[in-house]
Amino acid sequence: MRQTRTFSASTVATFSVTNRPRGPGIHADSSSPEFSAVLAPWESGTCAGCNDPPRDTQDIGSILKILIGVLHVMVHPVFGELQLGGVMRRRLPTRSHHEWNFAGLAPWPIPAAVDLQEVERDPGARCCRECGRRLLLLLLQSSTWVSRRVEHVSFRDDRSVVRRVTAEFYVPEQAPVFRGDDGQDYTLIPLSVMRRKTLVNFQIRDDEGRPVAMPSLRQNQAITESLLLACADATTTGHSGHSAESREQIEDFVHRVVSGTQQELVAAYESLEKGYVPAVVRKLAAQPGFKAILDRMADGFVLWVMIPAGGPRRRVLTFSCDEPLYLRYRESGHKKGDQKPGREAHTYRLGRTLRPWRLTVLGSALGLTPTRIQFPVPGAENAASFHFEIDAPKGVQIVEASLLAGPPGGKNPAFDRVQGCFPTVDLHVIEVPNGSLSRAQIGLQVANRGWLLTSMFSCWAVFGFLLAFAIHRAALKLTGDLPVVILIALAAAVAGFVAQSDAHGLAAQLLKWVRALALIAAGLPLVAMTFIAFEAAAPTHVGPALWSAVGVSAAIALLLLTVCCRAWWHQRKTVRSPWEQDPKPDTGERRPAPFRLPPKRFDLAEEDYGFNKPAMRVNTAEGWHKDFQLNKESEQELVAGLRKPLNHVRYSANTRPFWRILRHSGP
Repeated sequence: MRQTRTFSASTVATFSVTNRPRGPGIHADSSSPEFSAVLAPWESGTCAGCNDPPRDTQDIGSILKILIGVLHVMVHPVFGELQLGGVMRRRLPTRSHHEWNFAGLAPWPIPAAVDLQEVERDPGARCCRECGRRLLLLLLQSSTWVSRRVEHVSFRDDRSVVRRVTAEFYVPEQAPVFRGDDGQDYTLIPLSVMRRKTLVNFQIRDDEGRPVAMPSLRQNQAITESLLLACADATTTGHSGHSAESREQIEDFVHRVVSGTQQELVAAYESLEKGYVPAVVRKLAAQPGFKAILDRMADGFVLWVMIPAGGPRRRVLTFSCDEPLYLRYRESGHKKGDQKPGREAHTYRLGRTLRPWRLTVLGSALGLTPTRIQFPVPGAENAASFHFEIDAPKGVQIVEASLLAGPPGGKNPAFDRVQGCFPTVDLHVIEVPNGSLSRAQIGLQVANRGWLLTSMFSCWAVFGFLLAFAIHRAALKLTGDLPVVILIALAAAVAGFVAQSDAHGLAAQLLKWVRALALIAAGLPLVAMTFIAFEAAAPTHVGPALWSAVGVSAAIALLLLTVCCRAWWHQRKTVRSPWEQDPKPDTGERRPAPFRLPPKRFDLAEEDYGFNKPAMRVNTAEGWHKDFQLNKESEQELVAGLRKPLNHVRYSANTRPFWRILRHSGP
């Protein structure tokens, strides 16, 4: 049994129960006379964490006073929220749960004597289970308060992309509220789940361009540990029968996963897989709901933001960062499994890199097939409506784009698809469930204008001149040095056209092999000129050299012509999105093909639209699902556990000697 330290009650900030959230539009003023009598029996037992009163008050008079106060709370706000004309204010009442500890190991107040060494000995000393419970509910039910989420991707160059995410949401009433030292109240909400990696060029702004406050690294870890321990409380194994030793074992394991080093994290998961962890941890990890949340927090971290309270409920936040772009084809990372118990589950990992001589890679490098790029979009499940926008760089066009989101192996996945020739594409899905495999896929092809068209005509010009010299080889002796001058000028002109740098770096990278072949075609006149200049030394070699150059130039010219024709064919083949609806489409324009019926199964959609084929993959900075253990049943069970009254003593910081031992109930 670990030793706990006892702290003075004066080190803990206490708050009035009047600040406790009580539902939509319900609040109370601590200065009102009706509440002065109700506040007295609770002041001595107010939770320093989340203002939840104890339920062990048995005095009849106190119960009557509580009922009077509840009636006041239910009636008074209705008139307080109404303005002249009967218009309801779209603002939330201010009700702080904690003082915001800006520089501490947790965002809520903890004794200053608690340091990292104390946290290592007693990880639960800095946790608030009630805040963790509320925040986990918000994370699982993001689609109920985030109305719209837009991810915009643009190619910076051939090595990186810029992803900008805009979230439009309504501040949830269940979110914890913190009182800052400036007197301003701040609401803590989860904005996204990010991968555990360094974010490059990360910025986050509100709708007025102002920076947004975020908890520090240690505070983020304290919030995440509180979230996982609240998840443990809500599972079927999180009951009051746990001994103090079992609770400490759970806290230690969660602390190693969330706040440990890379070695400690790997060791914790290896011990879990090999069964070396305590039995209570094994039973807890066997619960699909807890294991899914644990895996998500082990692979990533939650992007918590502090929103100034008291303003309009509707807010808009935007964050952006750079992401690396690796132009290498990989096999599909989705390994199909079975959702039945005891069977191998679906997984999503990085696929194996393909060799350059594979047909898929060759066809893409030569421009014969569109270059397929996949973007994981795990944030699709965190909003009621999700949009994925992408801009094509200069010299490149988007010939096809699809978005598939849903539980692997499930039915009726969310889907959108367009096909044609677009500089910008917007894909849209709605109502994506939690635990989904969400991916966007585009097909890029170099436009059949600009560099590609110029290179094709240049190669045909080389072919024409070489063919004329090969046919009239006997007349070359009568022209003196003129053929040499013509071939040198031709080679210089073709090389200049091929090497022009006005195209985007991605366009040149996508057709690097075609560009290399065009440069070879530009060098063929120099080879022919060399043989013609030294004809006197080896007259029998001039003919074969000229005809060989003619054959090579013809092959390169035909290849570029095929690429241009393929690009033109993709422009002609169009499919409209199911969101583009018009009862009377214009007949004067070329009508696009109607959208096919929505896919009925996730696996069939993968096969029909190429999501199971090799593709280049841009690893988003947001954390995606690698295992899919959270299904509809386990999520409902977890949410029900988080909502129902938790009548057992919570083994959180509130159970330490310097906190009040309370019983909490959900909002």
